This record gives sequence, structure tokens and C-alpha cells, in this order.
Amino acid sequence: MSKALTCLGAGLMAALASAPSSAQGYESPPTFSAAKVLPPDLLQGPYHKIVGPVTVQGFLNRYQMQTKYGTFTVEGTELLRMRVHEVAATAELEKVNSAETLVASAGRTALKPIGTAKDLVTAPGKTVGEAWKGVGGWFNRVDASMSATDPNREGTVASLTGGSKARRKLAFDLGVDPYTTFEPLNAELMRVASASAVGETGVNIGLAFVTGGAGIAISVGGTTSTVREVLRDKTAADLEQLGREKLAAMGVSPGTVNAFYATQGLTPTDKAVIVASLMSLGSAGDREVFIARTAQAKTYSEGFAYRRKAELTAAFAKRVSPVHSFFNVNGTPVMQTGAGAVAIVPMDYVYWSPGLAQLVSNTGAQGQIWITGSASQLATDSLAGRGWKIVPKAGARLEK
Repeated sequence: MSKALTCLGAGLMAALASAPSSAQGYESPPTFSAAKVLPPDLLQGPYHKIVGPVTVQGFLNRYQMQTKYGTFTVEGTELLRMRVHEVAATAELEKVNSAETLVASAGRTALKPIGTAKDLVTAPGKTVGEAWKGVGGWFNRVDASMSATDPNREGTVASLTGGSKARRKLAFDLGVDPYTTFEPLNAELMRVASASAVGETGVNIGLAFVTGGAGIAISVGGTTSTVREVLRDKTAADLEQLGREKLAAMGVSPGTVNAFYATQGLTPTDKAVIVASLMSLGSAGDREVFIARTAQAKTYSEGFAYRRKAELTAAFAKRVSPVHSFFNVNGTPVMQTGAGAVAIVPMDYVYWSPGLAQLVSNTGAQGQIWITGSASQLATDSLAGRGWKIVPKAGARLEK
């Protein structure tokens, strides 16, 4: 079983598809029209359009998303869903006039530190306790910022000032990642948050503009609102500090925790979601296996795939069967569940290839492969003949 499971993780999707398919009976990576594989809201919207053919690379669909900000290559339907939402959020932020935002209430909070000092002098009995709580929290944030290692975190100064807080509030209202890797949205969040911080205005855009679901797409076993609120209220340094404590409590070694927070393939939000997902598994053993592999993510596309894998794992444990443990097969995390060995992999289209056939042949193993997309009939039948059941549309089944 171990050899068959070796490359069923998200990090090794390309290896499964890379072998040449010249031998008769195998399938080549297909090319689709976007209209065939996408629902209408992802195919085209007010702010984007998918153009050109859709190729399949590493079992992920590769899309060309055309927007007013440029044309972006997006790997995988799961990531495309988030990017479409981010484009819409960017357009909404563009409607906010930074000059008006700044002038509307500039200076309203500029004197608050002085006002606090005055209150301490004139009414110490009333305010010292509250002020101490505030100062204590401030020093806690300093400590977290100074010790944080996440390369995608806010700087120490930014995490203590209004800009960071305003950015997280905006992201919460829009349902997007405050640490987004989509540069047009990043620029707009920075612009509006900076103006909002100076004037402390409430730019309440909300999610009314959204079509096709929330872009941040946090599930984590049904605790969506809680996780989103933590992302709004905590700095990246705070998230790392909390995450390190939770991972240590799960038995993850310091070296693995350090590697996880050092990787650039995950945003602070992704890392928080992964930790929350693993926390939701209760007493599942060997969760370090998952963290160790995720820490090796080299690109954002790969890191995002592991975030989705973590979310789907949490949903599987809640809706299908408990996860007893993870085990490491040549670096790949696989679940041992009440339903047997299960690999959950964000794949758009699985076709029958020599690499896939080699991995599952002559092992005598049986298991399930849950994928977010679909599989060709030949791949489904060929895997079944070797004792493997492929379960398509995993996201729709687990997060409905």
C-alpha cells in the first residue's frame, strides 16, 4: 500500500502525470473549452473573463483570467474561485475615494493617546485598569511581532498602527485574505486601509457584491465565522504565536513548526486555516506529518492546494469518518480513517497515465482517492480494477 500512496498527495500531482503517454491504452492530458468545465459565474463576470483553451497540467486545470488589471494564469479551479472573488473585491475598493475618506474624519483619533494620558491623570481610579489592559495588549503585540518569523507578516510598526487593523477589517468585510497574493487587491487594500487608518472611518463595503460564494472560502469543520473573526482581530504575528502554541500541543516538533512558519508558499491566513483544520481533528495522531509536508510548499499554488486539503480533511472528519492518524509515505501525508486509507487531493481532472498506473499496480493495496474535480471513465475503471475507488467532487460533497 505504501508505494501506491506515495504520490497521491497534492505536492506530487505533477509526478503522477509526467510520465510519457505514448503507450496504447493511456490518455494524454486533455484540453477543454472553458465553457465546458466552468459554471457561468466563474466563466465570466462583471470584472473578469476566462479566455483561451483550458489545459490540464499536473491534474489541475490552468486558466487565463482576463481582467482590467491584466491577464493572470491561475492553476486550479479552487484557486480560480478565490481569484474571481478577489477581482470583484478589488473593483469595489476602487470605488472608495481615499481623499474623501481621509478628509471626512482626519484627526478624529490622532489625539487619543493624549486623551488617554489626560484621563489617567484626572480619573485614575476609573481608567488605570482599562489602560493597563490596553498597554498589556500592546506589549503582547510587540513581543509577538518581534519574535514572528512568517515572511508574509506585517512589519512590527505596521502591526501596531491603524493601517494593519484597518486592512484586516476591510478584508473581513470583503471576505478576502488580508494577506492576499493577488497584487491588484493588495494594492487597493493598502490604499484604502491607509486612508481609513488616518481618519478611522468605517469603510463598510460588505459582501453584497459577491456572486459565487465567499472568496476566502474558509470551512474548517463549520467554524467559518470564528476563523474569519480571528483573522480580523489578530495580527499575523499574533496568529503565528497562537499557531505555534497549538501545534506544539499537537506534538509537532519545534523544527517542523519553524519550517512551517518560514515557508513563503502560504500566507498567514493559509497557515491559520491549516492549524485550525488540524485542531478540529481532536486527538488524531501524527499531525506533524501533514505540517512537515506542507512546509515544503515552494509556490503559492502548491501552498493553497495544501490549505484546501486541510479544509477538506476537517470536513471529511466531521461528515464522513474520524481521522485516526496521518502516516508518512516517502514524505506524503495520508489519512488513516474509520473508512480506511484515504487521500484527499485538490485535482481538477484525473486521466489514466503511465505514471498513475505504475503507482497503483502490483501493490495489492486498496483505498480511496477523493478529488475536487472529476476523472475520466478510463481512469475510474482502471483504478477500480486495482482496488482504488476515486470519489469525485469532494468539495461539493464535504462542504455543502
